[in-house]
Amino acid sequence: MNSVILVTGKVKFRITLDPSIWIIDDRKFPLSDRIPGTEGLAVELGPFLTNAEPDPAATHVICHRSQGKPVTLTMEEAHSALMCFAKENKPIREGGPALLYLADGSNKEQPVDFLTQLEVVAL
Repeated sequence: MNSVILVTGKVKFRITLDPSIWIIDDRKFPLSDRIPGTEGLAVELGPFLTNAEPDPAATHVICHRSQGKPVTLTMEEAHSALMCFAKENKPIREGGPALLYLADGSNKEQPVDFLTQLEVVAL
């Protein structure tokens, strides 16, 4: 398991996300507040993408994984996505370092796991 997730591609600033430090982030919230029936603590992905300053032409984010096929999201889906980084106040180990949930909860049974890189692209 990787312990960090890279934000790369069509961005002004390449960013390394370390979910292990989000436990002290004031922006964290219980995932069940946004997606009923889910457990854990989460943060919104949007502020991190904003800090990377995506190219105005960027339209999608490809979620690269160490296991499984990449998952492609629209920029809108990625900006509103939720990153679950802890369950029972412990870091996500299995499938971690974070699990990506769509804001509408449509993937709550199968969040995007084994994340290694979020590549901003123009498709």
